[in-house]
Amino acid sequence: MPAPAKRIALLFCAALAAANALVSVTPGPAAAAKAPPAGVSRFPLAQNDEDRQKVIDWWTPDRLKKASSFTPKAGDGPQRSSASASATSTPSASPSVTARATPTATASGSAADSARGTSVAGSVPPKAAMGRPALKNPALPPTVGKVFFRIGQAEYWCSATALRSKNHGNLVATAGHCAYDVGGHAAVQYWVFIPGYRDDGSTPFGIYVGHTLYMHDGFVGSGRYDYDYDYAFVTVYRGYRWDTDKNTDGTVKRNAQGQPVYKRVDVGRLEDTVGAQGFAWNRGVKVAAYAFGYPAGTHPNGSRPYDGRTLLWCLSRATTKISTPKYGLAQGVLIKSCAFTAGASGGPWLTKYRSSTRIGYLTGVNSLTWDLDGDGRYDGISSPYFNTATYRVYAFATQQKTD
Repeated sequence: MPAPAKRIALLFCAALAAANALVSVTPGPAAAAKAPPAGVSRFPLAQNDEDRQKVIDWWTPDRLKKASSFTPKAGDGPQRSSASASATSTPSASPSVTARATPTATASGSAADSARGTSVAGSVPPKAAMGRPALKNPALPPTVGKVFFRIGQAEYWCSATALRSKNHGNLVATAGHCAYDVGGHAAVQYWVFIPGYRDDGSTPFGIYVGHTLYMHDGFVGSGRYDYDYDYAFVTVYRGYRWDTDKNTDGTVKRNAQGQPVYKRVDVGRLEDTVGAQGFAWNRGVKVAAYAFGYPAGTHPNGSRPYDGRTLLWCLSRATTKISTPKYGLAQGVLIKSCAFTAGASGGPWLTKYRSSTRIGYLTGVNSLTWDLDGDGRYDGISSPYFNTATYRVYAFATQQKTD
């Protein structure tokens, strides 16, 4: 097992400008008829037209474009810090982002693993988009984007990805703490996913309002948060985008204050628009993986190398196992030489990823960040190990239909 990290912190989302007033979204009854299986928790987000419209009205184009990327202040709920990876623009083998550690153990076969639900390895294949979404960097996955949400009177964002949902094309994967308020013991509010988020705040592939949140009981139960289960799956509605409205002469329509007037345009289902990453579990800790995210926060030494407006990545040729009692993490999977900071939380770990197709298999999400050498800069990022318990949550979430 690797030596204990000098510093370890929860890789949380980046904070946005705090709003003046909190508009509550009253969730309707859970839409899925079946009760969750053992170990699975389900939370309503916006499950009727009225609640969905409140979320749409909140995340206006101007609000999204003005979103800042400051890290939450100390004491703002539970500890929320940063983590991520060395950044370049196109996935490829590079000494600066390749992990150099040798795994000390495998994540399958032990008694502890069996107790947490490990069994036969499996996978669900990815699906390419119906077209080929245009990106500034054609090697990066359009499935990856930002999630925006509220906790109390503060707004935050994390990273996430579209995930294969066999029949419905409506599923997003992120970190558990990017969808559930660990301080307030409740699901977050106003949760939306924006794939392919661009540095100018535009939403080329639409905005998708969260319908229902699915998590493991180990993260949300008994008041003790176990980061072996820091993952979440969220079903979403059909997407929409904001287009500037035009006058009959083709000029931009403006309101009385001179600001552009926008109209909402339907963009269809998430999977049809950007494709969806596959899902894999019980694959062991010694895997090659790309981690993606939108880092923005500071390192422990106060430096802030990222602005959160660009999708970045790092590569490990061989992840390794890591643990820490601080967050109840017994089966963490580590990528070394990965310096992401706040904002990258919830971003996907993809195995068998190909730049040509821009799809692979989800085997983890950015969760905790590590300063392994104690130099004041994060140099490692970890994910919960995706095992059979993870698959149960995922499989139940895929049964949820949305409009």
